[in-house]
Amino acid sequence: MPVTSLLRRSSALFGLMVSLSGLGGCALTGTYQDATGPDAAKMRFVANTDNATVNYFDAEHCDGLTTGILNNLFVRDSPRRVGMIVAPPEKARGYLEVKLPPEKEVFLQVNTQVGYGVCGAVFGFRPERATEYELTFELKGNQCLTLMQRLQRVDGKDVRTPVTIRRDGFAACEGRSPIFPKPPALLPDTPERTAMMDRIIAGSTFVRMTSDTTKDKVVGNSPEKIDSLISERKAKLGFNLPDEYWTLYRQNLEAFDQDFAAKKTLVMQRSTDEYRKRLSSADDKQLKEWAGTGEAAKPKNAAPAELEKTMIMFYFQTDREVTVETINRHLDRMAKMEQQYDVCSRYADCWKRL
Repeated sequence: MPVTSLLRRSSALFGLMVSLSGLGGCALTGTYQDATGPDAAKMRFVANTDNATVNYFDAEHCDGLTTGILNNLFVRDSPRRVGMIVAPPEKARGYLEVKLPPEKEVFLQVNTQVGYGVCGAVFGFRPERATEYELTFELKGNQCLTLMQRLQRVDGKDVRTPVTIRRDGFAACEGRSPIFPKPPALLPDTPERTAMMDRIIAGSTFVRMTSDTTKDKVVGNSPEKIDSLISERKAKLGFNLPDEYWTLYRQNLEAFDQDFAAKKTLVMQRSTDEYRKRLSSADDKQLKEWAGTGEAAKPKNAAPAELEKTMIMFYFQTDREVTVETINRHLDRMAKMEQQYDVCSRYADCWKRL
């Protein structure tokens, strides 16, 4: 579900991409071997951008395994397929499919080379048994967008549900791969260091560009709108439910509105916490320079452009992740309510947790 950072392309990577045209079958199918168990999860990688790849990592493969390449000018698309039930999107430019080990923490790395840049992301999740997933990767402007969804066939219809992915590192591989470097040592907090970090964070781009919206305005459904939604649903059901059901229905809609009203505050908190963690490894001299408080100080918040860019991307990634979390909580509440009152056995379009 996330926006990722745009990185500069090195000449070495350019040479690697060009050389793929001569690798034959290895470039087509990659080095990753599909999980073989009968309960293996299945994942489709849909790439709507040039030179797209998805690499696999786990505790035994910290250097990563490749799955092939898509939409490359010189190399035929990976032919990998695993017989998934749900068909790929009609507008999918290219796709490949793999089987993943279920109930195991895995990490995936998606990349694309576009012009003079490389856009990519590394994230983890835990595939469920015998479950299908679809990872979509595309480029919009100078931002990469990734979206992981769970796939199901329900009553003859294909249903896609967003899945939360993690970007908090991979402890099993820390220090064993350039992709997962060992975290730098964090220096002890002091009142002076805390004040300097506060100043740096307050002047950061992602804080300034969202300063007028960090306290969310309540833009949810009015009581009249909720009344209207309830009336519409009563008309569609065709059978009566107790007043307690409709009271809970109203409470769930209000809770959803409240969650969304607090979303930006939560995103900002997670983002500033992450920035503070990154700054905690800098020594006092560096913090003074970045905060504009040392000798020959630079303007307020002179943090490196790469760090600023990383935090902007982190903010947007987190916003997407919190949105998915908020929606999933709402779906869980509504599905639990429908189960409690046995609605799905009488109404096909009930709320279901898919």
